[in-house]
Amino acid sequence: MVQLDERKRAVLSAVVEEYTRSAEPVGSEHPVVRDRLRVSPATIRSAMASLEEMGLLTHPHTSAGRVPTDRGYRLYVDMTSDVEPLSSPDRQAIRRRLDDVGAEPTGAAGQAARVLASVTHYPSVVASPGLQHQTFRSLHLVLVGTRRALAVIATNAGTLQGRMIELPEGVEPDDLERLSQAITRRLEGTRVADLTHHRLEQEIGDASWHALLVEELKTWLRREGSRGAAGSIHIEGAMHLLREPEFRRPELATQVFELLEEASALADVLAEAPRDGVWISIGTENRREELQSCSLVMAAFTYGDQTPGTVGIVGPTRMRYRQAVGAVRYVAERLSQTLRALE
Repeated sequence: MVQLDERKRAVLSAVVEEYTRSAEPVGSEHPVVRDRLRVSPATIRSAMASLEEMGLLTHPHTSAGRVPTDRGYRLYVDMTSDVEPLSSPDRQAIRRRLDDVGAEPTGAAGQAARVLASVTHYPSVVASPGLQHQTFRSLHLVLVGTRRALAVIATNAGTLQGRMIELPEGVEPDDLERLSQAITRRLEGTRVADLTHHRLEQEIGDASWHALLVEELKTWLRREGSRGAAGSIHIEGAMHLLREPEFRRPELATQVFELLEEASALADVLAEAPRDGVWISIGTENRREELQSCSLVMAAFTYGDQTPGTVGIVGPTRMRYRQAVGAVRYVAERLSQTLRALE
């Protein structure tokens, strides 16, 4: 991290926080900055010039004021340890909304996305894990007609995946019930990704109709595991972006909106987030070109026994970082608690 003396740190913080508030370049004679730092405009101007030489501030066009660069935002984030806590009404709103989701985990994820967008006024994203990362809880095989069965897998994430399976003649409902119970007993707690053809054959047995069922299950799990790699993604509050001055340029807003609508692309972005703490990616740190005018603030939440999901917000680089970190962290913690209570 770039080393700054106390005065330059104070000037950088003042510029970032005032620019975040006003969206206007900040000059050395800005009254808020001058009153906060309590030094002369000449001293502030000298510090700003040094910060610009270091690539932490820049001039927009011919303005006398400065704005932070992506590097300036990054240094500000890294050197700012204090997080602005949520207000009591916001905490109460989050708790109330997440406590009132019933028994469905996917409802909790959607509710978390809505309440996070409402308290931060940024688009929010909640990504639950893909099927292959979830843990097997039970298999249910239900005879439908004479030659078909509905196979349903329940996982630790509360997801139910169903598929119709063709059966040979002579299979009775009792056969399917016994098989369901045997597979559930032997595979409970196994990651879906580990339910291989070999493992299923071992657990199910040698009967010829069992072998046909194994083939059906193997094909199904392989396809669903691949298709479900992104898991489910809930996006709320995308229109908040249009309130930010940066996104009044149609071409800039359009490319961000298109990415938010593309679940697989967004899942790739979220997959980069670490599984502990709060992760912040600023501007050009984002690999996706569509997000290089944005910052992401993300945190992991616990989904079931050990499977993580991701909750976070997308906003301009001119983001209220201290408030954003506090909100994302709190929602991730409360969502984890809600999901534990539903297990």
